[in-house]
Amino acid sequence: MTSFTNQLQSAQIEGSSVALELPSGWLQGRTAYGGWQAALAVRAMRTVVGDDLPLRSLQANFVAPIPPGTIIAQAELLRSGKSVAQVEARIFVGGKVAFTCLGIFGASRQSSITKQAQTLAIGTKPDELPDSPYIEGVKPVFTRNFHQRWATGFPPYSGATNADAQIYVRLRDDAVKTEAHLVCLADAIPPSAISMLTSPAMLSSINWTLELTSTLDDEERDGWFRFDTTLTAASDGYAWQSTEIWSEKGKLVALSRQCVAVFEKAL
Repeated sequence: MTSFTNQLQSAQIEGSSVALELPSGWLQGRTAYGGWQAALAVRAMRTVVGDDLPLRSLQANFVAPIPPGTIIAQAELLRSGKSVAQVEARIFVGGKVAFTCLGIFGASRQSSITKQAQTLAIGTKPDELPDSPYIEGVKPVFTRNFHQRWATGFPPYSGATNADAQIYVRLRDDAVKTEAHLVCLADAIPPSAISMLTSPAMLSSINWTLELTSTLDDEERDGWFRFDTTLTAASDGYAWQSTEIWSEKGKLVALSRQCVAVFEKAL
């Protein structure tokens, strides 16, 4: 497998475009893993916004499949104010938009409003839990790049009546060295709704919002991340889930929300 760090180091940058080679090991079905797409977009965004402003929010739309090969993300600065910049990035396949993403970058400012999020402690530590095994033909190929360990909840295709879960995740061959690594990691868990199915079915993310709420220290970057995920609603073949991502120190790192289309075979 090709580590994400090695991929980033091989990026080809030309103006506001960044090209990466998408290997088959980072596929999610017939398309690029969503976190990989978004991370490439963020890398392209940095070519036009610079490195000073922290990334605060991403709003991604998965428009069409992105096959293996050389993938190019093109970024455009939409507006830059005194403290906030908004940047759009797109990926084209065959001359048509396959992925689009809006990134919001914002400088820190003084404020009297502060709130520290509180996480619920759980008894089982990640090192005490088994890895969720990769099953060829059942799990997407990209999952081999991650460790995933269920602390609570039910794994995919359990026929569960409750899809809420707490899942520990980390990159298999990398620390979370950059914001691109964090974005790549943040989409790693399966859609919550998959736990309620009893047999494999295709699920496809339609959109994804990621809010980055705090920075990581060096120790946190090399640790586990806990995903507290909830199936908020599901109807008409669509499911909506919300996820809080915590560092191993108990710091709220990011908030994730997405809409997923569920394609089940007719009974």
